[in-house]
Amino acid sequence: MSKLHAMISEKRKVLIVDDEPDIREFIGYNLIRKGYTVHTAGDGQAGYNLAVENKPDLIILDILMPVMNGYETCQKLRQNPLFANTPIIFLSALHQSYVQTLGIKLQADGFINKPVRIELLIQRVEEWLENAS
Repeated sequence: MSKLHAMISEKRKVLIVDDEPDIREFIGYNLIRKGYTVHTAGDGQAGYNLAVENKPDLIILDILMPVMNGYETCQKLRQNPLFANTPIIFLSALHQSYVQTLGIKLQADGFINKPVRIELLIQRVEEWLENAS
């Protein structure tokens, strides 16, 4: 069994934090079909709390959210030693280069544009998890 297949069979956990319920449901459904355990939250603070509670293997963060935006959430996660090596991926409709530059400064591991191409997102999730191991 390949390293990637072994990881998926271990039910890797992914946290999706996005204020759009349709996005959370769409991505979550497709990741569950691929064998992942998925947790979701609708704002940054709830996402941070779920991350601490469930210790996901990878976190997908929208940027524009209520309560605590994705940048603030990423910064708070990176300040917690539990998430020093957890891949954090921004998912956003914002396509300007400064958006990605700020994400890199906050130690995000990647960026996926909305609208989401689910095949690409799943491929990237698998790559990030493989590289994080």
